[in-house]
Amino acid sequence: MPQEDFHTSIPTLPSAASLVAGDHERRALLAALTFVGRPPRSAAALAIWFEKHLVAAGRMQRPGYVTEGFSKQVALGPQAPAAPDASEIEQLVDAARLRVLASLRAFMPPAADDRFLAVAIDSGRVRRAGGLGPWEPCPREEDLLSDIVLSLFAADILNFREFHDAYLCVCKTCFRIDFDPSQAGRTGCPEHEPTVTVNVMRRSRPSL
Repeated sequence: MPQEDFHTSIPTLPSAASLVAGDHERRALLAALTFVGRPPRSAAALAIWFEKHLVAAGRMQRPGYVTEGFSKQVALGPQAPAAPDASEIEQLVDAARLRVLASLRAFMPPAADDRFLAVAIDSGRVRRAGGLGPWEPCPREEDLLSDIVLSLFAADILNFREFHDAYLCVCKTCFRIDFDPSQAGRTGCPEHEPTVTVNVMRRSRPSL
């Protein structure tokens, strides 16, 4: 599966600067897009992603390990007896990335399956800042890697539902994420069967 780039030049996609500024900063979206667009391919790279986007931002404690589904725990911290096998980390990251992208693809019309938002809320992986403020991710060390990344997407979608309903695009073939429906519709991409008709759906924000 080809890697995607985090395009900041597309008008409908917030710029990197705007993602970290304003009353409702969008660092969570930046972190999530970085993970799926440039997935970390080593334990060191994954540890750096956590440190930069989650630990330094006060979203969670520094994880000592990661896990995904039926995979065994892979240590990230200095307590690891030996460096994890590169293929082991790659397989874990790829499995997490695939589950995240599949959840976002299901979120697209016509399925419009947004149950992962309710799951993130019910599990406590997202919460309102101060009880009434904007949604923020708050994953835990023991969470699956995919659930940690989904909490980042969930927080931004809950805060900016109309933006995602109007512009989020996920290719049904390669799962490429984009924010420009004019290129190939909501479920295509320039490389895989671009659609002629742009289908922009808007749904009302659910009362969560």
